[in-house]
Amino acid sequence: MHVNQAAHYMNFFKFIYEHRGPANSAKRAVQIATRFGVGPGKMGRRFDRFMDLMDEYGCKPTFPITALPMSRNPAFARHLLERGAELAVHAYTHCDMTTLDYRSQSAHIEKALHLFRTLGVPFCGFRAPYLHWNEDTMKVVEDYRFLYSSNQAVLWGVLDLEALAPLQMQGWTKGTAFYNPIDTEENAVLPYVRRGFVEVPVSLPDDEVLLDRMYMRDLDALTSVWNTIFERTYDRGELFTVMLHPERIDFFRRPLEHLLSSARSRKPGVWIATLAEIAGWWKDKQRNRAVFSRSRESINVEIRACAGAAAYLRREGNERRLEPGAIELRTDARPCVGVSPGSARAAMQQLEDRGYVIEVGETAGDFAIHLGMLQSASYGDLWKRLERLESFPGPLVRFDTWPHGNKSALAVTGDIDALTLWDFVQRFRGA
Repeated sequence: MHVNQAAHYMNFFKFIYEHRGPANSAKRAVQIATRFGVGPGKMGRRFDRFMDLMDEYGCKPTFPITALPMSRNPAFARHLLERGAELAVHAYTHCDMTTLDYRSQSAHIEKALHLFRTLGVPFCGFRAPYLHWNEDTMKVVEDYRFLYSSNQAVLWGVLDLEALAPLQMQGWTKGTAFYNPIDTEENAVLPYVRRGFVEVPVSLPDDEVLLDRMYMRDLDALTSVWNTIFERTYDRGELFTVMLHPERIDFFRRPLEHLLSSARSRKPGVWIATLAEIAGWWKDKQRNRAVFSRSRESINVEIRACAGAAAYLRREGNERRLEPGAIELRTDARPCVGVSPGSARAAMQQLEDRGYVIEVGETAGDFAIHLGMLQSASYGDLWKRLERLESFPGPLVRFDTWPHGNKSALAVTGDIDALTLWDFVQRFRGA
């Protein structure tokens, strides 16, 4: 056996052992054997059932797919595209990117992109295997001009941890630590622009943690987990990115169906979109502008809005929608939010993400409402500011966070790590 190949085997098994443990690893081997076939037919039928359910609710998923297994079954990828799914790059092989230096990561992604282009599979986004990334990974995403990355895990505290059995608690602890998530109690769950691309966060717990690590098989409990996350994102006006590996669709059909049904029933609505659509919107909305100019006793307002954006004018507590173009307001103050010079850029960005027009100025009387110096960008302080702004009667111009008047957003994603048992065997070899 070649020395490098032997080292790969040792690192792979060490990785599995440390993050799963011996008992979980053995069960995982059985699960793989039952979920995948010697050819892609078994998985293909599961994907069709996945897409059938998505079609029922008029929405499309995003499937990050590993390039090398895709190249062994190109017809499979084309079938998913024909059915309306978005495919994203999930590396060349299913490896931990953080074990590679910058040059190796760049070469790895270059090989993946070569296969995507050779096969004629369109792509604009990237998700790392295991959601494992570092700053070198993000530099590679920037270098190759991806529209988006979807790697930042966010953890929702939706389980009663004290009620878990010891084995379930072990699965929860190992599973959540494995992804190194940030806490949703302390952070907004919205896309954000970094290094020229959009980061679209993905929510935990996912199917992997719930089923394969915690052995939760109660469908009512699983449905409740995702429903609770959905309710919180809806109340907060934020994003729920579901991660459901397609090989588990038959088990998770009811939780997913309940989630989609709940989202479609809401008024104001929920925008169900692919990751590419969400990233594209988040970049486009940066161009939304309200430009103010004074004319004697009036303020002229020019609205510049991207496609799908809704702008509003609030007066005496009531809002009406504004069309792109110019209007004249009989007021002395600019109908926007003023903040003091020196305010933290991150705190200002939080409010701009929610559609508020922010201008810097010392004189409070120049603005409809002035928040003073914004020093903290904590989530708690953000909500205090939002409560104050939402109760302000106006006049105030603002934009929606999401397109077409929707209150929150939902994305259904599922990583395609392998299509056959052979693909898993090849993963042991790093191929």
